[in-house]
Amino acid sequence: MKKLFLAVLLALGLAFAQSPYAGGHLGLFGGGGVNLFNIGLHAGMPLGPGMPEVRAGLDFTSAAGVLITGFSGDVLLPLAVPDLPATPYLGAGANFWLFAGNTDFGVHGTLGIRASLPGTPVVGFVEFQPTYAFGGGGAFLYYLKVGANFGF
Repeated sequence: MKKLFLAVLLALGLAFAQSPYAGGHLGLFGGGGVNLFNIGLHAGMPLGPGMPEVRAGLDFTSAAGVLITGFSGDVLLPLAVPDLPATPYLGAGANFWLFAGNTDFGVHGTLGIRASLPGTPVVGFVEFQPTYAFGGGGAFLYYLKVGANFGF
């Protein structure tokens, strides 16, 4: 047990030694012909040089007066593309939604691109997340996000 605790402590120490960021997005959330406005906040960090990054998020969507609160976790893999001023990335993650006394969960993929604003710690991004929600018989959904991250 002590070895497991030390391994977790070491992993967390290395993770927090990286470049964490926090950010937000505006976008659309929907499926089946329904498109809803979505807003969210997130925080993340790379696991190390050349390694994937992890991100946790919180978002809000209003549907017919019902507030949907969403929680998400992602693993993102930046892709190295020579001579491209922006960085594309792929990822996968999970979602958990709370709404009107109900809960739902799902999985998603992520396809995005981000670019730094020169001379600032700000990075703008656009991403698309096709999503599958398991509750209520299942449904295909999507997120389309435009946002910014602030690096620490």
